[in-house]
Amino acid sequence: MLANGLGKILRAETANSKRFADLFVGSGAVAWYIAQNTGCRVLAADLQLFAVTLAEAVISRGKTVEAELVWKEWFREAQERTRRSQLFREAEGFDEIMWGKARRRNVARAREMCATSRRPITEAYGGHYFSPKQALILDALRSTVPTDRSMRSVALAALISAASECAASPGHTAQPFQPTRKAAPFLFEAWRRDVCSHVRLALERICPKFARTTGRGIVSNAETVAGQLKRGDVAFLDPPYSGVHYSRFYHVLETVARGTRSDIEGVGRYPPPIERPKSEFSMKSTSEDALDRLLSKLAAKGVRTILTFPAEETSNGLSGFAVEKLAKEYFKSSKVVVNGRFSTLGGNLQNRKARIPAYEIILVLTPRS
Repeated sequence: MLANGLGKILRAETANSKRFADLFVGSGAVAWYIAQNTGCRVLAADLQLFAVTLAEAVISRGKTVEAELVWKEWFREAQERTRRSQLFREAEGFDEIMWGKARRRNVARAREMCATSRRPITEAYGGHYFSPKQALILDALRSTVPTDRSMRSVALAALISAASECAASPGHTAQPFQPTRKAAPFLFEAWRRDVCSHVRLALERICPKFARTTGRGIVSNAETVAGQLKRGDVAFLDPPYSGVHYSRFYHVLETVARGTRSDIEGVGRYPPPIERPKSEFSMKSTSEDALDRLLSKLAAKGVRTILTFPAEETSNGLSGFAVEKLAKEYFKSSKVVVNGRFSTLGGNLQNRKARIPAYEIILVLTPRS
């Protein structure tokens, strides 16, 4: 959407502002865009640490970082840890197995190998979302991230990005592929991906980017952060449209960001419900009231706001029409409709597509007073 009208709107609306608050930062794309293209100090907020970590990799730095410099020392330390590990040598041997008809037995063996590894990513996800070797490399890299602040921020973001790209799951991490006849090819293809190559490529993407004015990230809900804003600030809202909490879909990335794990459960290897952030914006019973409160607070603070939402009704009960109606209670509103595609968060390419065409509305909201 940044290349489809949203970027132009954001630049225009922030032209005379000093602070920009992305209250549902997600992948960090909008926060990065504003940090790189305007003089605004970016405040990036989300309920999940991995999202804030991604955003901070760019918005918290005022200069470039040399990707090769970050990687060289980081990889050396991680490699030293894996070299000393008997489990890693076993995992390397396991990687050479020809899967064939023994795929279920071999996957069971992989899971058994990882279950007592005493390494957070490997214990939780080895043999599921990642091969034993991939999981051990992720753990080694996570435990050796650089201590220098700028290097650490880009390293963590690159590791999260690589984990997302290598995970054996359909576009998110709600469920890993299983060793069934149809899914096994996808599982094993993902297990063969080179984690280190993905980390290096992510570093090369992230390191050259930096903020014109350094900002910060915060793990918090949108309404709390909105209370910290003031007249002259600009807020960006891209609230959830799924009726299922996003923490269900991205718990693997959250574990990578934290570097620790809790007890896991179910096929999806979820952390316990108490550790999965819940958003009122994702529940049909509360989504409208939550958005109403947020818009009311932003308007009362005199904060100009840009809001995006799918035009059609979504699974949390809201639609672009409903969102626009709420916004007009508090703001003067103008609207742009653009073509886009959004994730169904659970498509299986058979009876439900992973991504579908959709119209997206962009609301530009100006406080009435």
